[in-house]
Amino acid sequence: MRTLWVILVLAVGLGRPADVQAQALDGVLAAIRNGGGWVAVDIRGGRGTANTLPIPTMGMSLSGCVNVWEGNTGRWRIRARDTLADATLETNSVPGQGVTFSHAFGLRSQLEVEFIWSEPRDTTLFLWVGLGDAEGDPDVCVPKGWGASR
Repeated sequence: MRTLWVILVLAVGLGRPADVQAQALDGVLAAIRNGGGWVAVDIRGGRGTANTLPIPTMGMSLSGCVNVWEGNTGRWRIRARDTLADATLETNSVPGQGVTFSHAFGLRSQLEVEFIWSEPRDTTLFLWVGLGDAEGDPDVCVPKGWGASR
């Protein structure tokens, strides 16, 4: 089930936890208008985490693609769990290979995400989360903007 990536954008891309609930819906709508966005995750000793407060997802249905930036190395295991919907995703990703997703959300979601890198060092993981129909538009998996030129 490749379903929780939009909440991932909210979990690590919107800033302080106190701001997440208030900005969540605006953040999703802005990401939809922009066709996606970049997420940066702090990795220490090969691991990183992100958590959200309960956030309104208003029964939205979204699809798209997540892509680890090509400048990152190794393999990335990403384990995401929506604690309110009891839904879990675990994927192994490599830089430059998009992973498509589709998900119909409930009224609210709360996410716990764990990132495990094959290299036990410190770094920043950069992810492109493209929003749109990946089957109808393969460019949804192609990073745009800031990280695309890195």
